[in-house]
This record gives sequence, C-alpha cells and structure tokens, in this order.
Amino acid sequence: MEPTASAVNEGIMRSLFTALLFVPSLAVAQDAPPEASRPNNVNYTVTITRVDGTTRTGHVRGLERGADFHADQGWTEAAKDLTFDIELPKGGEKTVGWADVKSITIVPGKMPDDVDCTYSSDFNPFMYECSIRTTSTAVLKDGTKGNIITRNKWRISFDDGAPVELYLSKHTERLQADAVPGEDQEEDPKMYTRLQQTLRETLKGPLVKSITVQ
Repeated sequence: MEPTASAVNEGIMRSLFTALLFVPSLAVAQDAPPEASRPNNVNYTVTITRVDGTTRTGHVRGLERGADFHADQGWTEAAKDLTFDIELPKGGEKTVGWADVKSITIVPGKMPDDVDCTYSSDFNPFMYECSIRTTSTAVLKDGTKGNIITRNKWRISFDDGAPVELYLSKHTERLQADAVPGEDQEEDPKMYTRLQQTLRETLKGPLVKSITVQ
C-alpha cells in the first residue's frame, strides 16, 4: 500500500523537526564569545588614549603579543614573550616588561614621507601593507626612558573581554589583494593607494597615542 501524500508530508515535517532539535547546540558552540578564550594573566589598570581624544580606562586581565610582527602565526601569552626592547638615550638596549612601564607615547610620522609600503607573495592572494614610522617612547617606573623598537603587535583585554589591538612601534595597515587564489598575480600599486588612505583616516582618530599603566 502506497503512503498517502499527507502521510509523506507528515513524515518530512517530523524529520525536519527532529533535525532542528540539534541546531541550538551547534549555534552555541559556533557563537561562543571571543573573550572566552582571552587569557587572564595580568593585573593592571590601563588608560588608552587615541588621537581623537577618546579614552578608555579599566582593569586589564589579559595581555598577548603576536608570535610574529602581525600575529599571522597567532598570539602568545607566555611570560617570557610579554616584553619589548627599548633603545636607551646613552646607548644600548634594555628589555622591559609591562609591569616596569609607567607610560607610553606614540607619535606618528608624516604622510607620505614616513610611510613604507610593500607586499608579500607568501600569501595567496598577495598581502599588501603600508607602515608609518613612529617615535614611540616608554617611560619606566624607575624613571628610565627609551624608544620602543619591538614591532610585534599587541592585544590588551579589559575585564569585559573587549580587546584592543595595537602596534607600539611602526603602525601598520594591511590588505589582501582581491585576486582569485591560485591565479598569476603582479604587484598592484592601487593597493598602496587604498592602504595609505586607510592610514590617513587612522591618523585622524583611531590611532593609539598614549598608554598609562598602574
């Protein structure tokens, strides 16, 4: 005996309903807030001030440094990596941790004279970047001053989990080409134009210009 159309439809609806019962658990796993994976490895009160005058003050619980300049290889929270180097006024260098820092000021250079642009064919499509040189000065709690020379990107997580990502030295904007992966590519000067425009916009507001640590 062949099943009636209504019986078939009922069976389909029952199957769909059963399948939907499993969707919420998948959604929860995929939509887990990013802050859940942030570290809880420091105990500082930090004030971050941007070029446009906006400030953010709060307790910082998480600090990470890019495993490479731009964190393409991920982030590290290992204590031995949470340091940066400064050049001392009388010569030489010193490695310092954030617990040593009283304040940091970041003064960008001029557009376009202090901008360096390049691309990397290690990415497919190519990755383009433009960096503006900065004078980045750290004042330590013992009074020592020095220019920051470590270029790795940093990620600072406040108690609410919202991260702030920044470069202490040589702010960089990056953009991957619109080319189709696998196709032959050539350097595209228009990408540098786009990135320099992004830099100009960043210099008007979002760029971090100072950090104080308590």
